[in-house]
Amino acid sequence: MSPSSSNQASVSMRLPAPTTDMSQARHDLDVFGYCIVRDVLSSAEVRTLRSRVAEQAQGEEEAGVAFHDSKTNQRIWMLVNKGQAFRELVLHRLAEEMMSHLLGDDFLLSSATANIARPGGAPMSLHTDQIYVDFWTEKPLVANIAWMLDDFTDENGGTRLVPASHLVRDWRSTLKTPSVAAEGPAGSALIFDGRLVHGTGANRTPDQHRHAILTYYCRAFIRQQENFFLGLDPRLRTNAHEKLLRRLGFTIRHGLGRTEAPNQEGLLAIVREPVPALDATGRPYSAAAKMA
Repeated sequence: MSPSSSNQASVSMRLPAPTTDMSQARHDLDVFGYCIVRDVLSSAEVRTLRSRVAEQAQGEEEAGVAFHDSKTNQRIWMLVNKGQAFRELVLHRLAEEMMSHLLGDDFLLSSATANIARPGGAPMSLHTDQIYVDFWTEKPLVANIAWMLDDFTDENGGTRLVPASHLVRDWRSTLKTPSVAAEGPAGSALIFDGRLVHGTGANRTPDQHRHAILTYYCRAFIRQQENFFLGLDPRLRTNAHEKLLRRLGFTIRHGLGRTEAPNQEGLLAIVREPVPALDATGRPYSAAAKMA
């Protein structure tokens, strides 16, 4: 069966529903390109995260640095700098399990952001999260988790998805295929393959604000969306848990990311005294002296 016919067959099957069965969730991920796992966050965790997102959003408005798309919707970037609760979410056990399933054990955090879909917000253009790769891949290079801090519904802008589109080599050919809304109760997690066609839905409610946090991950050899080497708060670089720093990419993998020889180990640090240009005696090399 070709990927296109596989996609058509999959859409006619039962679509993923919120579940607590991790075997079912992994099956849904493989077949449909997404799954919804419910009861991942406790009510207290949802309240804490939602409150912090709303507070940060208002603070960025007041500071004149807020980012809006679709006029009313608001995005918050670089959440790792903006609260311990966000940093803990990046390392959540569900992320460890499901991203390992999709991307391998040494995956990295590509970005951590928030999305507030407000009434009147227009739908986002359908796309894939590895749109910058101009060819189809047998396995995903990136994957995403949308942590639902409110109930996700069709009416309030629940993420639109084209089921099984991760199996179609030319994803643009699916843009006329009917999409479905990811719906689930607050505290659920929508996990989706980076090849899946999707986009924020239109919030058609009169008064509901739909809050979500997106933790976007990538394979260890992919360039990250947020540049943590330059953008991470220097205090976090010094004090953050080693596990977080590893997920942010402050390690060497098969020689990638090194600052000198490929046998370097441990966490990366700013090089204060790089090995300089030397002459054959081990002294600093001077082009001027060579020409004298």
